[in-house]
Amino acid sequence: MHLIYKSICVRLLLTNRNRSTKKRMVMSKMTNKLTQLKIEDRDLHTKTHELRDMGLIPGTMYGPNVENTPVRASELDLKKAISKTGEVYEVKSKKRTIFVKFEEIQRDPVSKELVHFSLVELPKGETNEVEVPIVAMGEPAGRKKGGVLVLMHDNITLSGTPKDMPAKVEIDVSGLDIAENLTVADMKLPKKVEAMMDMEEVIAICRPPAKEESTEEESSDEMMLES
Repeated sequence: MHLIYKSICVRLLLTNRNRSTKKRMVMSKMTNKLTQLKIEDRDLHTKTHELRDMGLIPGTMYGPNVENTPVRASELDLKKAISKTGEVYEVKSKKRTIFVKFEEIQRDPVSKELVHFSLVELPKGETNEVEVPIVAMGEPAGRKKGGVLVLMHDNITLSGTPKDMPAKVEIDVSGLDIAENLTVADMKLPKKVEAMMDMEEVIAICRPPAKEESTEEESSDEMMLES
């Protein structure tokens, strides 16, 4: 019972501290430049092992407005694209630009090298749910007091059209003092993009140092004993 009271008091202390602190303006930068993925049509007469010998990876592309098409991509270009942030990619052809995302990436179980990939089209005018990385920018003000920045989520699922979807979301954490946090509601998203997460969900928090946490718990215990 004592441990339950102790936990409740600590939570109330941290909650009151957050409420009493004036909310700082949070700047969320949307990076809308999408990574271009270079692919070519694949000749089915060419064996897959022959393609890999030439540094090419076989794949397929399909979608509501795209027929199931065998494609290929340079292994180097493919690795570069995968390493970059974002889940939506641009594929340009002579006629139009197609927005796609990876449906599957197959790797060799031993060497971990790429062996095949599948792309699915994201129709331009339709809403899609896409997972976008969150990048913390700056250093929290509370770090000078020993605070530690903790990013509670590395990614956030957004809903919107491919054209409006950012490649990543950068949040400015420089205004965070100890025990302050940023929630989904603090993020400034484009008008046509919606976060598929509770608005009160904590994205980043500047946690107090271990000594301060112990002091707060001791203070809470003393307050309970006095009462």
